[in-house]
Amino acid sequence: MKEFNININNLITYISIGLAGLIFTTKYYPQNQTAVADSKALASPRASAQSKTVIKNTPEPDIEDGVDDSAIAVLQQNRPLRMSISVDNPSFLKVKLNQEIKKGDVISDNSTERDRLDKQKKSVKLQIDNLKSKVIPEPFKPTQALGLKPLPPAIFSEESAAIAQSKMKLSQAQGLLEARTQLLQTDNPERRAESENAEAGFQIASQKVAEQEQMIQSMRDMKLSTEILQHEEAKLKQLRSQLDQANSALDQSKAKLNASAINQQQELQQLQINVRLAQSDLEVAQSRLIAAQNRRQLTEYDANLNEARRQQQENQTQQEYSRQQQQYAQSVRDRDYQLAQLNISLTTVEDKLAQIPMLRSPRNGYIRRIKPWTGVNGKYTTTITISAAPAVSSKNGESDRSTNIVPSPNQSTHR
Repeated sequence: MKEFNININNLITYISIGLAGLIFTTKYYPQNQTAVADSKALASPRASAQSKTVIKNTPEPDIEDGVDDSAIAVLQQNRPLRMSISVDNPSFLKVKLNQEIKKGDVISDNSTERDRLDKQKKSVKLQIDNLKSKVIPEPFKPTQALGLKPLPPAIFSEESAAIAQSKMKLSQAQGLLEARTQLLQTDNPERRAESENAEAGFQIASQKVAEQEQMIQSMRDMKLSTEILQHEEAKLKQLRSQLDQANSALDQSKAKLNASAINQQQELQQLQINVRLAQSDLEVAQSRLIAAQNRRQLTEYDANLNEARRQQQENQTQQEYSRQQQQYAQSVRDRDYQLAQLNISLTTVEDKLAQIPMLRSPRNGYIRRIKPWTGVNGKYTTTITISAAPAVSSKNGESDRSTNIVPSPNQSTHR
């Protein structure tokens, strides 16, 4: 039943074609109109495949003498479409015999090269995205280092005051020593006078005793009375007692004179010691001043050394910052260069993709016939026929004469 309906449709189509031919035979001379679509040649040798398609159709007659528009539209829709295709490889043909196709379906395309270029395009885009997402850190600008605090002015007032005080004490000690030396080196006048008086008293007492003894001896020689002798002897005892007292007083005065001389000597020695102590204190104060000056010089040397180290560290920091800036600028230039190269590669790939010829079906229908491939100078050419209805089998089971099997370029055609 299905085959019967298809035959009816074909019959209607043939009748319409016959009527249109009979009506317009006298006014129009039938001729073929050819539309040729050539694809652009690819820039690279790899993409040199080109397809050339020639679409042949009978001309559309003008609508005159009351011909129905719907009949012409049916005529144009059911008319078979022949397309001549020229490719570099028969595998570019993407349709088969009796295959149903729709408008826009691919008829011929270099899918292998297109897939390869699509993958290459995706790879290049991925590389571009990775480069754009890659963050190049900018170098951190070092903060300006704070300079070292200046050293306070060198002040040695404490040491200088100690030296001045030591000098004053030394001057006082030396003055006192000079003033007392002559006095202390001689006997104490008071003790000396006391000693001389005691010695004079002792001499007088001794002389009186001697005179009394002579007088008593003389009186004995003169054989004076006993009472007189006793009286004179009593007086002699008294004189001797006074002599003893004078002698004791002389001893005491001498002892006091000696004691005074010893005290004077000790005082003189103490004054000399005081001078030496004052000199020692002055030397200590002077040594403290020298030590303070040396410490100040050492502190200034350390400060200068630290300042030199700080300057050297700051110079190294600036040099490192400059080097990092150069590296950052070089990294940016390298990234921009790589992006430019990748964009060029992407443009090249897109150009190659745009230059790959692709033939699409201009209408809906079925592949009624595919002629055998003919090869000339590395190009293969065939002609396909697209009809509105699929090919049907006759009553004896054979295919319609317009249906052919597509052989390979090296095979013959079988009917």
